[in-house]
Amino acid sequence: MAKAIQQIEREESNVEEERSEDLSAILKQIADNREVIEESLSILQELHKSGVLPMIKGLLQTREKVGSIAIEQINQPGMHNIIKNAMSGMALLSAIDPDQLKQFSDGLTHGMQKAAETSSNDKQVGMWGLMKSMRDPNVKTSLNTMMHFLNGLGEGLNSKQTH
Repeated sequence: MAKAIQQIEREESNVEEERSEDLSAILKQIADNREVIEESLSILQELHKSGVLPMIKGLLQTREKVGSIAIEQINQPGMHNIIKNAMSGMALLSAIDPDQLKQFSDGLTHGMQKAAETSSNDKQVGMWGLMKSMRDPNVKTSLNTMMHFLNGLGEGLNSKQTH
């Protein structure tokens, strides 16, 4: 018959060995991701140089106060309108064709430059000058564009009233 086991040998984990294994695993990860870590450190250095990192640190340290101030500001009646208007503005921008917007904004910029040039000479345009300018192809194009714009605006306003 077999003898009963009287003594059990327990392996105690060596804390130093565990730490050594953990450190080895961490060093392996660092070596495997060297480029990523270097880029991350570079980004952190730039954020620190520009003063953004200390601001973020301060924001995180005072997050409760900042959060309560933000909630107070959002709960003001005017803020609800600002949020709704921002959402409507985003919807408007997403509905506009970027090429059309660029063409229109370029024309608007050029028109403002021309207006600034002519407004400085203090010469008034009379009725005859206005009638003569109607023959200018650029004036005709902008008047035609404005008429179509006003027509579309009116259609949009009238369709909102019927709904």
